[in-house]
Amino acid sequence: MARTLAINEVKQRAGRFCALRERSPNELLEKIQSWGIAEEEASIVVAELSKEGYVDEQRFANAYCNDKFDFNSWGKVKIRAHINVHKLSSTAVQNALDRIEPEKYFQRLKGLAESKWLKLEREEPFKRKQKTAAYLAGKGYEMDLIWEAIESLTKKGR
Repeated sequence: MARTLAINEVKQRAGRFCALRERSPNELLEKIQSWGIAEEEASIVVAELSKEGYVDEQRFANAYCNDKFDFNSWGKVKIRAHINVHKLSSTAVQNALDRIEPEKYFQRLKGLAESKWLKLEREEPFKRKQKTAAYLAGKGYEMDLIWEAIESLTKKGR
């Protein structure tokens, strides 16, 4: 028979869970519920841990967006699509996406475009543009920026 956890013990375990890495409030709620705690009690624990700074929606959104851009080279479209799993407010998500520097964002996009462009040097020009655009769209970049980057490559004569 499984033993039931006291609220203090749940709070301690949840605190340790949050200390490992940034967690979204929804992720924490689901984890606490997986321990057999009712949703109402789990929500209370999440609220208490939020007040104490163990979990913060905006801090999580900032970390998520930063990591997916810096380490995975994802664009804003893909980041927004994948962060929805965490059920964050649209304000928190937008604020986090706005923290990505536009110049750094476009430079990353141009770097990815150039890398893919060079790998496709044996393709005919139309196919080369098409495959490069498809790759960048898959990475989650906006189509207007993708075509701007591709046009800059074709103007270079590459």
